[in-house]
Amino acid sequence: MILIGTREAALETLVRDIVQNYRVLVHYRVVDDADTGSIISACEKINEGFEVDMLINYTETGWSQRLDDYDVWALDRKLKTSHASGILYLHQLLPNLLLYAHSRVINIWCHSQPLPVWEQALMAFNMRFAGHLDAELNDAGLRIHTIALPVYAGKESADRVAEILA
Repeated sequence: MILIGTREAALETLVRDIVQNYRVLVHYRVVDDADTGSIISACEKINEGFEVDMLINYTETGWSQRLDDYDVWALDRKLKTSHASGILYLHQLLPNLLLYAHSRVINIWCHSQPLPVWEQALMAFNMRFAGHLDAELNDAGLRIHTIALPVYAGKESADRVAEILA
C-alpha cells in the first residue's frame, strides 16, 4: 500500500496504525497536490518501484468561503488540489494500472451539504469524465468507479464503499 498526502507526521501516524492493525507493508510519499511537478515526481517513483493494481482518489469538497472571497492564488491552489489532482494521478499511473487484467480506480468525492451549484458542476464534470474513461478502458481490463458521499452519511456511505471494493 502506498499512501500519498501533504503532511508527513499524519502519514507516519497512519502508516503505524495500518501496519499494527492489518499487517500490511505500507509506504508513503509526501506530495503537494497543487503542484503538478510534485505529483509527477511521486508517480514516477511509484511507477519505477511498484506494481499498481488499484488507485483510490479521495477528494474532500466543500469550501469554507464563497468563491468570490478567495484570492486568485488560493483559488488556483484549491481547484488544483480538489478537482485536478485526481485526474493527474490517474494519468501518470495509467500505464502501470493497465499492466493488470483487473485493475481498478476508485474516485471518492466526499462533499459537504449543501454543495454550491458551481461546485456541483465541477464534481459532475469530473464524475462524467471518469464514466467516459471507464467505458473507454473497460476492454483493457481497467474499471473506474466513482462515488459521491455526503459528509457524515454514516452506514450508507460505508455500505456503498464496501460494495465498490467487493
